[in-house]
Amino acid sequence: MNKSLTIGLLILSFLLVIAFTAPYLPFVDTSLKEQVMRQKEDGGYELPPFALSKEYPIGSDANGVDLLSKLLLGTKETLLTILAIALIRYIFAIPLALASFYSRFFHKILIVWNRLFSFIPPIFFIILIVGTPFIVFSENRYLWFMIVLALIEVGRVADIFYQGMLDIKKKPYVEAGIVAGSSALAMLRNYYWPPLRPFFIVQFFSDLGRILFLIGQLGIVEIFFSVQFVSQLSGGYKAMNTSNIWPTYYLDLTKHIWSHPWLPITGTIAIGITIFAFSLTSNGLQQYFDRKYKRV
Repeated sequence: MNKSLTIGLLILSFLLVIAFTAPYLPFVDTSLKEQVMRQKEDGGYELPPFALSKEYPIGSDANGVDLLSKLLLGTKETLLTILAIALIRYIFAIPLALASFYSRFFHKILIVWNRLFSFIPPIFFIILIVGTPFIVFSENRYLWFMIVLALIEVGRVADIFYQGMLDIKKKPYVEAGIVAGSSALAMLRNYYWPPLRPFFIVQFFSDLGRILFLIGQLGIVEIFFSVQFVSQLSGGYKAMNTSNIWPTYYLDLTKHIWSHPWLPITGTIAIGITIFAFSLTSNGLQQYFDRKYKRV
Protein backbone atom coordinates (compact mmCIF):
# COMPACT_ATOMS: atom_id res chain seq x y z
CA MET A 1 0.00 0.00 0.00
CA ASN A 2 1.28 3.45 -0.93
CA LYS A 3 0.70 5.20 2.42
CA SER A 4 2.30 8.51 1.38
CA LEU A 5 0.07 8.88 -1.65
CA THR A 6 -3.06 7.78 0.22
CA ILE A 7 -2.56 10.13 3.16
CA GLY A 8 -1.50 13.02 0.92
CA LEU A 9 -4.53 12.69 -1.35
CA LEU A 10 -6.87 12.35 1.63
CA ILE A 11 -5.59 15.60 3.15
CA LEU A 12 -5.78 17.40 -0.20
CA SER A 13 -9.29 16.06 -0.78
CA PHE A 14 -10.31 17.34 2.66
CA LEU A 15 -8.87 20.77 1.83
CA LEU A 16 -10.75 20.83 -1.48
CA VAL A 17 -14.01 19.95 0.27
CA ILE A 18 -13.44 22.79 2.74
CA ALA A 19 -12.56 25.19 -0.08
CA PHE A 20 -15.88 24.70 -1.86
CA THR A 21 -18.22 24.04 1.08
CA ALA A 22 -16.95 26.62 3.61
CA PRO A 23 -19.45 29.36 2.58
CA TYR A 24 -22.33 26.98 3.23
CA LEU A 25 -21.29 25.76 6.68
CA PRO A 26 -23.67 27.04 9.42
CA PHE A 27 -20.90 28.15 11.80
CA VAL A 28 -19.01 30.16 9.15
CA ASP A 29 -19.56 33.91 9.07
CA THR A 30 -19.42 34.61 5.33
CA SER A 31 -19.62 38.36 5.89
CA LEU A 32 -16.47 38.30 8.05
CA LYS A 33 -17.99 40.99 10.23
CA GLU A 34 -15.54 43.11 12.21
CA GLN A 35 -16.06 43.80 15.89
CA VAL A 36 -14.13 46.73 17.30
CA MET A 37 -14.75 45.79 20.95
CA ARG A 38 -16.81 43.47 23.11
CA GLN A 39 -17.94 43.28 26.71
CA LYS A 40 -16.19 40.86 29.02
CA GLU A 41 -17.92 38.65 31.55
CA ASP A 42 -16.74 40.83 34.41
CA GLY A 43 -18.41 43.85 32.83
CA GLY A 44 -15.36 45.49 31.28
CA TYR A 45 -14.52 45.84 27.60
CA GLU A 46 -11.72 44.41 25.51
CA LEU A 47 -10.30 45.18 22.09
CA PRO A 48 -9.40 42.63 19.38
CA PRO A 49 -7.72 40.27 18.79
CA PHE A 50 -10.12 38.29 20.98
CA ALA A 51 -8.95 35.11 22.68
CA LEU A 52 -10.46 31.67 22.17
CA SER A 53 -14.09 31.49 23.30
CA LYS A 54 -17.45 30.00 22.39
CA GLU A 55 -18.02 32.87 19.97
CA TYR A 56 -14.50 32.60 18.53
CA PRO A 57 -13.44 28.90 18.62
CA ILE A 58 -9.85 29.70 17.59
CA GLY A 59 -9.87 33.41 18.42
CA SER A 60 -10.22 36.46 16.20
CA ASP A 61 -7.87 38.56 14.10
CA ALA A 62 -6.77 42.12 14.86
CA ASN A 63 -10.06 43.47 13.43
CA GLY A 64 -12.30 41.23 15.50
CA VAL A 65 -13.12 38.89 12.61
CA ASP A 66 -13.80 35.25 13.52
CA LEU A 67 -10.52 33.52 12.70
CA LEU A 68 -12.11 30.12 12.00
CA SER A 69 -14.43 31.62 9.39
CA LYS A 70 -11.57 33.58 7.85
CA LEU A 71 -9.38 30.47 7.76
CA LEU A 72 -12.00 28.28 6.10
CA LEU A 73 -13.05 30.92 3.59
CA GLY A 74 -9.41 31.61 2.76
CA THR A 75 -8.72 27.98 1.86
CA LYS A 76 -10.12 28.33 -1.66
CA GLU A 77 -8.22 31.57 -2.35
CA THR A 78 -4.96 30.08 -1.05
CA LEU A 79 -5.21 26.88 -3.10
CA LEU A 80 -6.27 28.69 -6.27
CA THR A 81 -3.43 31.19 -5.89
CA ILE A 82 -0.66 28.61 -5.57
CA LEU A 83 -2.20 26.54 -8.38
CA ALA A 84 -2.30 29.58 -10.68
CA ILE A 85 1.33 30.42 -9.87
CA ALA A 86 2.40 26.84 -10.59
CA LEU A 87 0.53 26.76 -13.91
CA ILE A 88 2.06 30.06 -15.04
CA ARG A 89 5.51 28.81 -14.05
CA TYR A 90 5.17 25.58 -16.01
CA ILE A 91 3.66 27.33 -19.03
CA PHE A 92 6.96 29.20 -19.33
CA ALA A 93 9.34 26.54 -17.99
CA ILE A 94 8.40 23.59 -20.22
CA PRO A 95 8.76 25.46 -23.56
CA LEU A 96 12.04 26.97 -22.32
CA ALA A 97 13.35 23.52 -21.43
CA LEU A 98 12.38 22.13 -24.84
CA ALA A 99 13.84 25.13 -26.67
CA SER A 100 17.07 24.83 -24.68
CA PHE A 101 17.36 21.17 -25.62
CA TYR A 102 17.25 21.95 -29.34
CA SER A 103 18.85 25.43 -29.40
CA ARG A 104 22.11 26.70 -27.91
CA PHE A 105 20.72 30.24 -27.87
CA PHE A 106 17.81 29.28 -25.61
CA HIS A 107 20.12 27.12 -23.52
CA LYS A 108 22.20 30.21 -22.76
CA ILE A 109 19.02 32.05 -21.77
CA LEU A 110 18.15 29.16 -19.45
CA ILE A 111 21.60 29.22 -17.85
CA VAL A 112 21.45 32.98 -17.24
CA TRP A 113 17.87 32.82 -15.93
CA ASN A 114 18.62 29.95 -13.58
CA ARG A 115 21.89 31.34 -12.23
CA LEU A 116 20.54 34.87 -11.85
CA PHE A 117 17.67 33.90 -9.57
CA SER A 118 19.57 31.10 -7.82
CA PHE A 119 22.33 33.40 -6.63
CA ILE A 120 20.36 34.54 -3.57
CA PRO A 121 17.09 33.29 -2.02
CA PRO A 122 14.08 34.05 -4.28
CA ILE A 123 12.35 36.02 -1.53
CA PHE A 124 14.84 38.90 -1.92
CA PHE A 125 14.29 39.19 -5.67
CA ILE A 126 10.53 39.09 -5.16
CA ILE A 127 10.67 41.91 -2.59
CA LEU A 128 12.76 44.02 -4.96
CA ILE A 129 10.45 43.47 -7.93
CA VAL A 130 7.03 43.70 -6.29
CA GLY A 131 8.18 46.77 -4.39
CA THR A 132 8.36 48.82 -7.57
CA PRO A 133 5.67 51.56 -7.84
CA PHE A 134 4.31 50.02 -11.05
CA ILE A 135 3.26 46.87 -9.20
CA VAL A 136 2.53 48.42 -5.79
CA PHE A 137 -0.08 50.82 -7.20
CA SER A 138 -1.30 48.65 -10.08
CA GLU A 139 -4.99 47.76 -10.30
CA ASN A 140 -3.83 44.26 -11.28
CA ARG A 141 -1.50 43.90 -8.30
CA TYR A 142 -2.69 40.36 -7.50
CA LEU A 143 -2.00 39.19 -11.05
CA TRP A 144 1.43 40.83 -11.13
CA PHE A 145 2.33 39.17 -7.83
CA MET A 146 1.46 35.75 -9.23
CA ILE A 147 3.44 36.37 -12.44
CA VAL A 148 6.52 37.53 -10.52
CA LEU A 149 6.40 34.53 -8.15
CA ALA A 150 6.01 32.23 -11.13
CA LEU A 151 8.78 33.69 -13.28
CA ILE A 152 11.38 33.89 -10.50
CA GLU A 153 11.83 30.10 -10.52
CA VAL A 154 11.09 29.35 -14.18
CA GLY A 155 14.80 28.83 -14.78
CA ARG A 156 15.09 26.28 -11.97
CA VAL A 157 12.12 24.24 -13.18
CA ALA A 158 13.20 24.46 -16.83
CA ASP A 159 16.70 23.28 -15.94
CA ILE A 160 15.28 20.25 -14.12
CA PHE A 161 13.39 19.15 -17.22
CA TYR A 162 16.30 20.01 -19.50
CA GLN A 163 18.59 17.74 -17.47
CA GLY A 164 15.92 15.04 -17.59
CA MET A 165 15.84 15.21 -21.38
CA LEU A 166 19.64 14.93 -21.50
CA ASP A 167 19.44 11.74 -19.42
CA ILE A 168 16.73 10.29 -21.68
CA LYS A 169 18.80 11.12 -24.75
CA LYS A 170 21.42 8.60 -23.60
CA LYS A 171 18.92 5.72 -23.57
CA PRO A 172 19.34 3.07 -26.31
CA TYR A 173 15.72 3.30 -27.48
CA VAL A 174 16.19 7.01 -28.21
CA GLU A 175 19.17 6.24 -30.42
CA ALA A 176 16.99 3.73 -32.24
CA GLY A 177 14.44 6.46 -32.95
CA ILE A 178 17.13 8.74 -34.32
CA VAL A 179 18.45 5.98 -36.58
CA ALA A 180 14.91 5.33 -37.80
CA GLY A 181 14.74 8.93 -39.02
CA SER A 182 12.05 10.19 -36.66
CA SER A 183 11.38 13.95 -36.75
CA ALA A 184 12.04 16.17 -33.74
CA LEU A 185 8.31 16.32 -33.01
CA ALA A 186 7.96 12.54 -33.28
CA MET A 187 10.96 12.05 -31.02
CA LEU A 188 9.44 14.39 -28.44
CA ARG A 189 6.03 12.73 -28.60
CA ASN A 190 7.14 9.09 -28.69
CA TYR A 191 10.47 8.98 -26.90
CA TYR A 192 10.90 11.97 -24.58
CA TRP A 193 7.43 12.82 -23.29
CA PRO A 194 6.35 9.34 -22.01
CA PRO A 195 9.22 9.06 -19.47
CA LEU A 196 9.01 12.78 -18.67
CA ARG A 197 5.27 12.73 -17.91
CA PRO A 198 5.56 10.97 -14.50
CA PHE A 199 8.46 13.23 -13.58
CA PHE A 200 6.37 16.27 -14.56
CA ILE A 201 3.48 15.23 -12.30
CA VAL A 202 5.74 14.52 -9.31
CA GLN A 203 7.61 17.79 -9.71
CA PHE A 204 4.37 19.77 -10.09
CA PHE A 205 3.03 18.68 -6.69
CA SER A 206 6.41 19.33 -5.12
CA ASP A 207 6.40 22.85 -6.53
CA LEU A 208 2.94 23.56 -5.12
CA GLY A 209 4.33 23.09 -1.62
CA ARG A 210 7.39 25.18 -2.47
CA ILE A 211 5.20 28.03 -3.70
CA LEU A 212 3.08 28.01 -0.54
CA PHE A 213 6.23 28.13 1.58
CA LEU A 214 7.45 31.12 -0.43
CA ILE A 215 4.12 32.94 -0.03
CA GLY A 216 4.37 32.30 3.71
CA GLN A 217 7.70 34.13 3.76
CA LEU A 218 6.05 37.09 2.06
CA GLY A 219 3.46 37.14 4.83
CA ILE A 220 6.20 37.37 7.47
CA VAL A 221 7.68 40.48 5.82
CA GLU A 222 4.12 41.85 5.40
CA ILE A 223 4.00 41.88 1.61
CA PHE A 224 0.46 40.99 0.56
CA PHE A 225 -1.20 40.17 -2.74
CA SER A 226 -4.14 42.49 -2.37
CA VAL A 227 -4.12 45.78 -0.42
CA GLN A 228 -6.13 48.92 0.06
CA PHE A 229 -4.43 52.23 0.82
CA VAL A 230 -6.04 53.91 3.82
CA SER A 231 -5.25 57.47 4.87
CA GLN A 232 -3.79 57.99 8.34
CA LEU A 233 -4.14 60.86 10.81
CA SER A 234 -0.48 61.69 10.19
CA GLY A 235 -1.35 62.52 6.58
CA GLY A 236 0.24 59.44 5.05
CA TYR A 237 -1.26 56.23 3.71
CA LYS A 238 -1.01 52.69 5.00
CA ALA A 239 -1.40 49.56 2.87
CA MET A 240 -4.09 47.41 4.50
CA ASN A 241 -4.41 43.77 3.50
CA THR A 242 -7.73 42.86 1.84
CA SER A 243 -7.03 39.20 1.15
CA ASN A 244 -7.96 36.09 3.15
CA ILE A 245 -4.95 34.11 1.96
CA TRP A 246 -3.35 32.23 4.89
CA PRO A 247 0.03 34.00 5.15
CA THR A 248 -1.79 37.20 6.14
CA TYR A 249 -1.97 35.76 9.68
CA TYR A 250 1.73 36.58 10.00
CA LEU A 251 0.95 40.30 10.07
CA ASP A 252 2.75 41.87 13.07
CA LEU A 253 4.23 38.46 13.84
CA THR A 254 6.73 39.67 16.43
CA LYS A 255 3.96 41.44 18.34
CA HIS A 256 1.33 38.70 18.22
CA ILE A 257 3.56 35.68 18.85
CA TRP A 258 3.66 36.51 22.57
CA SER A 259 0.41 38.38 23.20
CA HIS A 260 -1.95 36.70 20.69
CA PRO A 261 -0.25 33.43 19.65
CA TRP A 262 -3.38 31.97 18.04
CA LEU A 263 -2.89 34.28 15.04
CA PRO A 264 0.53 33.06 13.80
CA ILE A 265 -0.12 29.52 15.04
CA THR A 266 -3.30 29.30 12.93
CA GLY A 267 -1.44 30.30 9.77
CA THR A 268 1.50 28.03 10.57
CA ILE A 269 -0.70 24.97 11.12
CA ALA A 270 -2.75 25.56 7.97
CA ILE A 271 0.31 26.17 5.80
CA GLY A 272 2.28 23.34 7.42
CA ILE A 273 -0.46 20.75 6.90
CA THR A 274 -0.94 21.77 3.27
CA ILE A 275 2.80 21.68 2.47
CA PHE A 276 2.98 18.31 4.23
CA ALA A 277 0.11 17.04 2.05
CA PHE A 278 1.82 18.20 -1.16
CA SER A 279 5.08 16.58 -0.04
CA LEU A 280 3.39 13.28 0.78
CA THR A 281 1.53 13.31 -2.54
CA SER A 282 4.73 14.04 -4.47
CA ASN A 283 6.65 11.27 -2.69
CA GLY A 284 3.73 8.87 -3.08
CA LEU A 285 3.46 9.56 -6.80
CA GLN A 286 7.21 8.99 -7.13
CA GLN A 287 6.83 5.59 -5.45
CA TYR A 288 3.83 4.76 -7.64
CA PHE A 289 5.62 5.53 -10.90
CA ASP A 290 8.77 3.74 -9.75
CA ARG A 291 6.78 0.57 -9.13
CA LYS A 292 4.72 0.97 -12.29
CA TYR A 293 7.79 1.25 -14.49
CA LYS A 294 9.81 -1.14 -12.28
CA ARG A 295 12.51 1.36 -11.41
CA VAL A 296 12.89 -0.08 -7.91
